[in-house]
Amino acid sequence: MKRKLVLITFALIGIAVFAGWWFLLRDDAPPPPDLESAIQIASAAQAATTTTNAVTVPSTTLTATSTTEVPTTIAPTSTTMELDPNEESDITGTWSVDKTIGSFGIDESTSSFVGFRIQEVLGRGIGEVTAVGRTPLVDGTINFVEGSLTKAEIIADLTELKTDRSMRDSKVQSALNTSTHPNAVFVLDETISINNSKMIDSTVPGSLTVNGLTNQIEVELQGQLVGQIMTVVGKFEVALSDYEVEAPSAPVVVSVEDTAIVEFQLFFIKATSADSTAAVVTTTTIDPLKIENVKQLNEYIAEATSFDQSDSDWLLPGNLDPSAGGAPGFTRYVFRQTSAGVVPTLVEGPIGPQFRCQDEDLPCSYLELKELLESNSLIPEEMGLSREELTKLVSELDLLSQFLEEHRDVNKACEKGYLSDRIQTANMGSHFIRADAFADGFNPGEPEIILYARADGILPSGALGQCRDGVWDGEPMVLVGSAFILPPTQKDNSHPEGFTGNLDNWHVHLNLCRGNSTGTDAFVPKEECEKLGGKFHETIGWMMHAWVNPEHDNELGVFSMWNPTIAPFGDTGSVEDRFLVQGENFPEGAKQSLVTNFAFEDEIEVEAGQSVYFNNSDSVPHTISAGTPDAPELEEFDSGVLNPGDNFQIDTSQPGSYPLFCALHPDMTALLIVN
Repeated sequence: MKRKLVLITFALIGIAVFAGWWFLLRDDAPPPPDLESAIQIASAAQAATTTTNAVTVPSTTLTATSTTEVPTTIAPTSTTMELDPNEESDITGTWSVDKTIGSFGIDESTSSFVGFRIQEVLGRGIGEVTAVGRTPLVDGTINFVEGSLTKAEIIADLTELKTDRSMRDSKVQSALNTSTHPNAVFVLDETISINNSKMIDSTVPGSLTVNGLTNQIEVELQGQLVGQIMTVVGKFEVALSDYEVEAPSAPVVVSVEDTAIVEFQLFFIKATSADSTAAVVTTTTIDPLKIENVKQLNEYIAEATSFDQSDSDWLLPGNLDPSAGGAPGFTRYVFRQTSAGVVPTLVEGPIGPQFRCQDEDLPCSYLELKELLESNSLIPEEMGLSREELTKLVSELDLLSQFLEEHRDVNKACEKGYLSDRIQTANMGSHFIRADAFADGFNPGEPEIILYARADGILPSGALGQCRDGVWDGEPMVLVGSAFILPPTQKDNSHPEGFTGNLDNWHVHLNLCRGNSTGTDAFVPKEECEKLGGKFHETIGWMMHAWVNPEHDNELGVFSMWNPTIAPFGDTGSVEDRFLVQGENFPEGAKQSLVTNFAFEDEIEVEAGQSVYFNNSDSVPHTISAGTPDAPELEEFDSGVLNPGDNFQIDTSQPGSYPLFCALHPDMTALLIVN
């Protein structure tokens, strides 16, 4: 249940691992980075950016010590600003790696870098030598809150790792498998308190990911604020075997150590307000004077304020480290397990006032909306529709219904230039697409996609027919619905133009392999997709379904992704269960519980001994905390901050009822019932 708090930097990544005699180690290996030299570099960099007379650069020493765990992540960014050595920054807020400082070289680097050194013994009288490699492509941020380093993420690009012999650099890339895993990432596992009284070398725990494998490490680091530059140096050991990296053999090589030293020199500057777009999570209903776990809850709140909501509004924050989970059509995010790791496969949004109207108790279907308007009944408040908006929405849906009626015969769609994707998706149908309409913009009376399904009610396992010369050549099809698609060119926080009101919920497919010739979709890496004869799509633009065919009126809502009246048939509850996504780490026999739409399930019921596996598939961080906002019991269980895509497991043993809540959004409560 321990969650990683990404951090500090440095470590970055190891890079380390590689090794190989090919580094052609030298007897005159460059010295490792040290704090004194780094301070001189930082001082010189600031002196060069100001026209004032030379001054003494004030410095503040940072002392790192381990304290309470606070899991989190922060998005890598970069920034450039003019530095003034006369002005010393506060040790607060977000700091970004400055890639403009200094220059890079294997023998001497005055820029930020992450590197390695490893010992090997060569024959032919050469003896023991040291191999050194470094990469200057380092990115990331660190964040300070109330005297503590609370979060950070550092990423090193291993594809730019250079050694002293350029002809052997390609072998380094091959050994590290950088074509599949180009980056190395370091994550700190504990919050670090900053002590400004004196410098102390500190050892901090962290997690290093290289070649797709993650291991725990101990990092020796030093940090010092020099004017407006945060200077950080350090090192840690890694074993090549821990990352499945083998050093090649050669006649000249007698032996290569399995242990390498990763070393780093990093320069950070404080991010400007333009660089920080974090959304502050409101927690005004928590009274810190009335709860026992004040410090921990405050840490969670501080963490959540640094979540990059702006990126989330558009698509995905860059700082996520997700596990598989979610349910397409029911959650903001969906992440899936592939042979290349966990990848996002669906995102709803951008975030706006949209309401997912798919509750059977609400009038969300096309026919129910028409009846609501004609009866002049009270519009449910949660739908967020005025009478005027409802009137306009129904008129738009009527216009769409009229268009579909004109295309009830599948041959009419073929004649008008619609082409089948040859895949009938469960509870959805087959997409007949008119690609030349994509650039026309949204028109409620002319969808880019018409949905048909097999008339015999069968969900086929192979490819459907095709439109040939304006005529359908496959099994008889029936009209079921429609869909709209917009190219993914809109990169701001506004919702795509669509139907009147806030019920139209757009979504984006990501990392999708379309097997048009086989009649199936898959979620596999691009290389595997192409080997299977499929077409890989990194994204397929903004999409939205609209179900206005009366024969397939949808109880899940007129704009729902799924329609239970289309094969395989079932009730609305079975649809959500069918599309739950689980990864390789899903506990066997566990109860999966989705956190989405700023809500838990009201009641989560399991048998004693059965795990509950929470997926945060929402757009913002949450916590799974025992107790209530007025009486928290975090010692019972507590997830820490769960970013989108994070999971949390609760093991049960004792029957009983256990309340839980979100420390960041105290109106989110639930009851866990263990039978």
